[in-house]
Amino acid sequence: MKKLRVVILDDNKDYLESLSAFMRTSEETNQFIVTCFTEATNLHTYIHQGQQIDILLISTSLVTENLQVNPGTTIMTLEDDEVKGKNGLNAIYRYQRLNQLISSMLAIYYEHNEVAGKLLSRSKQTRVIASYSTSGGAGKTTVAVNLSKQLALTDAKVFYLNLELFNSTSLYFTSAEDRPSLQIFYYVKAETEQLRSKLEALKKYDPYSMVDYFDLEISADEMLEMSEKDVGTLVNGIVETGTYDYVVVDLDSSLHKRNIAVLKEADHVIWTIVNDVQSQLKLKSFFAEEEKLVGKENLVKDKTHVLLNKHIGTPVQHIEAAEMSIDGYLPYIETWSSMQSSSEILGNELFNQELQAIIQDKIIPVREGVVSGNREGN
Repeated sequence: MKKLRVVILDDNKDYLESLSAFMRTSEETNQFIVTCFTEATNLHTYIHQGQQIDILLISTSLVTENLQVNPGTTIMTLEDDEVKGKNGLNAIYRYQRLNQLISSMLAIYYEHNEVAGKLLSRSKQTRVIASYSTSGGAGKTTVAVNLSKQLALTDAKVFYLNLELFNSTSLYFTSAEDRPSLQIFYYVKAETEQLRSKLEALKKYDPYSMVDYFDLEISADEMLEMSEKDVGTLVNGIVETGTYDYVVVDLDSSLHKRNIAVLKEADHVIWTIVNDVQSQLKLKSFFAEEEKLVGKENLVKDKTHVLLNKHIGTPVQHIEAAEMSIDGYLPYIETWSSMQSSSEILGNELFNQELQAIIQDKIIPVREGVVSGNREGN
């Protein structure tokens, strides 16, 4: 994987050590090679030696007129206050949370180096997982949010994207950052070259689940207006950041074009059913029509894992009619019948033991190129 070479100049040794240690060891920032200086003269020597620098982070008090870096270097100042950078340079507030500082830094870099950002993104494989069901109430979102957290617990970097008509993300993920993400739809529809930088700037991080996500307000109008092209742009934009191992896309139960688009893009489809005739009939009906819906080149059945949710041990009678097999059983959790806190939804040990077993059997081996289920890894 290509790595960005980041050089930091700061005379605050404690801060420098903290920032550089985070960039070197954090699972979300393993794409950097970090070099640090506390003296400007040492930085100038390093530059004059012709060393490659992709990003130069420099304390605003140490900025000088004679920084002769190569044209491919993006210079950013570390500011003590949330103000504009010195001499028109890009500014980063040094005292924000470190993971947000990194996101800010990458947003600026991608904005000024679009081609380099694309090359960086191609060097890391990302799997897109769609959570879908044609039956409402099957527990599709519960599976999607728990899947996101359980994948993160395998040391993977995960992005959760909710594309339901009525967004429910705020019930499960929260962040201390006050940055609504709804304007991401504007940048998707405008097809702006700044999309990658805006993705970095508008995403949020939930520390409990260790998952990145968009804080999207409930906006049915925005979702109904999403075209197949828009959805492809958004999903691939997240993939092309080069940051994530998995993008989990939570869909509603309709056959809207945004859902069809994700089913085409997905590497895996987690299809949730319950043990009733209606759920299984709808599963069978979809696969009877799938060639018309998605085309011969995008057959969903080949990448689908069927999970039976709310399982109480009763035999499943009708699944064979769809020529599908059940790939996992998720237990009925009685306490979830009433509204629970996000930590209770995401922290049920029994449910997540079963989900983690499914991940290890069906998702992770495929990503490593091992045959699992009914599809081979790329």
